[in-house]
Amino acid sequence: MLTQYRQAIDTHRQRIFSFAHYSLRTREDAEDVTQEVFIKLWQHWQKFDHGKLGGWLMRVAHNAVIDHVRKHKNASQIDDYAEVDAQGQEHDVARERDSQAFQQGLLSAIKSLDDPFRAIIILRDIQGASYAEIRETLDMSESQVKVYLHRGRRKLRANPQLRQLFDANVAQAAESQAG
Repeated sequence: MLTQYRQAIDTHRQRIFSFAHYSLRTREDAEDVTQEVFIKLWQHWQKFDHGKLGGWLMRVAHNAVIDHVRKHKNASQIDDYAEVDAQGQEHDVARERDSQAFQQGLLSAIKSLDDPFRAIIILRDIQGASYAEIRETLDMSESQVKVYLHRGRRKLRANPQLRQLFDANVAQAAESQAG
């Protein structure tokens, strides 16, 4: 049993951590949620269908993220995702900074989405999960997953701050190609 448990951790750890990190935006919180998921796996090892382990773990991770957000609702969670490389040219540094600003804005916009939009976008667009995996994870029909994914993407496109950052990146890219 211990060997199978360790294999399950090795197989699914990165996916669980990635989902938690994109949802919560802080490494420490994502590590806490990931640990919590694998503690629950140990506690329920004998009680669930091991053929559906991936879906079960993602559902537990989703619920753990929701619980974590509820517990820490008033705490501001800001994380610096990347630092500018100091060895590049000034032009490259500015472009990198704008790219990082867009990435930060995108992550912030995704985090601002309500569930299930946020979870579906993370699972599908960031982690590359199939519609069937998302359906199993979130316990909804495949058509519901597709509708929520479409609506979540539309909300992201309509986000004014994200749109402004995107337009600035496009304009800068056009300038760099012209010059």
